[in-house]
Amino acid sequence: MAYEQILYQVSDRVATVTLNRPDKLNAWTRQMEEEVTAAIRGAADDDAVRVIILTGAGKGFCAGADMSLLTGVIANAPQTAAGLTTSAGFDDVPQEFRRKHAWLLSVPKPIIAAIHGPAVGLGFVISLYCDMRFASESARFSVIFSKRGLVGEYGLAWMLPRIVGLPNAIEMMFTSKMAGAGEALRIGLVNRVLPDANFLPSVQEFARELAATVSPRSLRIMKRQIYLGLLQNLDQAFDLATEEMKASFGTADFKEGVAHFLEKRAAAFTGQ
Repeated sequence: MAYEQILYQVSDRVATVTLNRPDKLNAWTRQMEEEVTAAIRGAADDDAVRVIILTGAGKGFCAGADMSLLTGVIANAPQTAAGLTTSAGFDDVPQEFRRKHAWLLSVPKPIIAAIHGPAVGLGFVISLYCDMRFASESARFSVIFSKRGLVGEYGLAWMLPRIVGLPNAIEMMFTSKMAGAGEALRIGLVNRVLPDANFLPSVQEFARELAATVSPRSLRIMKRQIYLGLLQNLDQAFDLATEEMKASFGTADFKEGVAHFLEKRAAAFTGQ
């Protein structure tokens, strides 16, 4: 697929997907959604990729939905509302995650959002469905919906409290105030804050280390455990863990995990 609104690069087992409308602060369009979906699904299927980074070109991560989308909503509200739920063509995705943007939780590889500048509205929501969020010192976050006469879309009201806690989620959603990188780190919205200088290379270095030093199979299974666990009780989560642990004992990655430790050498995991 030829990309017009994103950039896609693979290096050292890390795929970097870059939203590429810098003159619009990477405001989200339908075409961008199609291209991001194709790129991430392609990276998920590519054995040469072990970690995925989602970032934005220029001065921002994503300033939300493009205004052309919002004005189109006003003119075509019923048709637009019908498109807010299930993503088409995702029959291979578990039913629990077969929703717009929530399908990112089913991608069997870690997704890191590398956020600089604004992550607002829809851009903010999309970052929540990434597994980790790294912010630059200049990153800024806002739900914004209450200032647009809108509500918590795409599962925001379910996802955000699970990341930052109920009191912080309520304040962010009700006020739509802008939070800086320091505040985002304080409430647990982001995993870490990195200097603006060499921000993306620093995130890529973290991703390369993750790709090189841990079992891709372990990451795949643990990601599934984590997000299914949000929908399970303790008994169900315990049973799934027991089942997966038993399966792990017969894998090549388990054998390699023991061997490289005993032999005091770098791991050579295959994901099998």
